[in-house]
Amino acid sequence: MPPPGVYVPLITLYDAREDIDIDATAAFGRRIADSGAHGLVLAGSTGEFHLHTPAERRALLEAVIAACPGTPVFAQVGAPAQRDAVALAEHAAAAGAAAVMLITPYYNRVGPSELAGLARAVHGAAGGVPLIAYTMPAMAGSQWPLDVLYALAAEGVVRGVKESGEEVGRFLQILDRCPSGFVAYCGTPTLLSVVTLAGGAGGILAIANAAPERCVAVYEAAAAGEGRKAAELFAPLVPLLGAIRAAGPSPTGMRAAAAIRYGVGTATRRPLAPVPDDSGIRAALDSAVSL
Repeated sequence: MPPPGVYVPLITLYDAREDIDIDATAAFGRRIADSGAHGLVLAGSTGEFHLHTPAERRALLEAVIAACPGTPVFAQVGAPAQRDAVALAEHAAAAGAAAVMLITPYYNRVGPSELAGLARAVHGAAGGVPLIAYTMPAMAGSQWPLDVLYALAAEGVVRGVKESGEEVGRFLQILDRCPSGFVAYCGTPTLLSVVTLAGGAGGILAIANAAPERCVAVYEAAAAGEGRKAAELFAPLVPLLGAIRAAGPSPTGMRAAAAIRYGVGTATRRPLAPVPDDSGIRAALDSAVSL
């Protein structure tokens, strides 16, 4: 498995025609990697994979991997149809992804046996590249059932999880029940210190698109067992998180924060629109990025 730490689910940058600006997104990924982030994630919820065609997802993954040599890049390969997820997993492995992530099917609801079959098919297509189960109930409407997760972990099909829910107890159960070497990342920034202190692998954090250095500092303090220091380092992120959420639906506020910090564009793919007022983000950003 790739090393633990802070992984950044990269935002996608667009041009005025709403086409993906592949070069700009890859360059932004390089900048985030150079800031000290331990790795990147492509086609996550923050990256708006659900708005992209399979061809766009493949092209963007290839460009970011090429722009970030030496940086582990995970590829989220989930899709409504299993055949598409399998094809994306095959491509990710061939392109050099360090791991593939698999969100639960969205819109359609499937049972435990179908979920397990999906995971096994994607694992087989990935050709030995580790598979990370991705739980994002707020967006996908479901999560990986724990009994399915435990069984797939015991088989070696699933090698890790990204948990984007708020359930600390669920996370601790995963750490307790899954085999040695299984990695567990949080996707909720407020849980980074807790899960790292408990033995988790760190976080896959959208806020690191705007404040990667501080997220890494929080993780490193927690990994060293310095919980109080981690809490103090995290505190300036709280107003920024609130301002980003208040500015507009995800990921428009995050894109606005990255634009203020790094000068990237704020163009969106409709029906999402750029945030109308970024003043709250501007007010919170300086404290969050100054270490």
